[in-house]
Amino acid sequence: MTNRVCLVFSTFFGLGFVPWAPGTVATLGAAAVVLLLDYAGGAVFYSVFTAAVVLLSFPAAARSAEILGTDDPPQVVIDEVCGFCVCMLFVPAEPLYLAAGFFLFRFFDILKPPPVRNAESLPGGYGIVMDDVVAGVLSNLCLQAFVFLRGGLPG
Repeated sequence: MTNRVCLVFSTFFGLGFVPWAPGTVATLGAAAVVLLLDYAGGAVFYSVFTAAVVLLSFPAAARSAEILGTDDPPQVVIDEVCGFCVCMLFVPAEPLYLAAGFFLFRFFDILKPPPVRNAESLPGGYGIVMDDVVAGVLSNLCLQAFVFLRGGLPG
């Protein structure tokens, strides 16, 4: 990927340059992506998209960090997109679950309990992205329990 493509992708088309709470803004943008993906295809399509974005995010985040001159630049928000997409895997894309997923994901991403903090220490783009992926996994587990307790079937 060229430098420009890395920056456009890793800043989620410029949302990372929002001066206030770029991670939160990118998570809201990711919610729109989840809705579009839900409309466009089923769980398999969504899963393949999420896996592809996560895999592309590792080198893009690493290169963008080099370009921006810091280990984990706040402008790199593709990790929030990855984390929120993981958070919503096999969860109905309904307003209640999207809102719950948003708050759960931001909670785990900001609080960084031990499995999240441990992932953050991975080198380069892996550390930038994987802490959010782990926060997404924790959020997804909570959402799956919520869906189950409400009487729905996960996914």
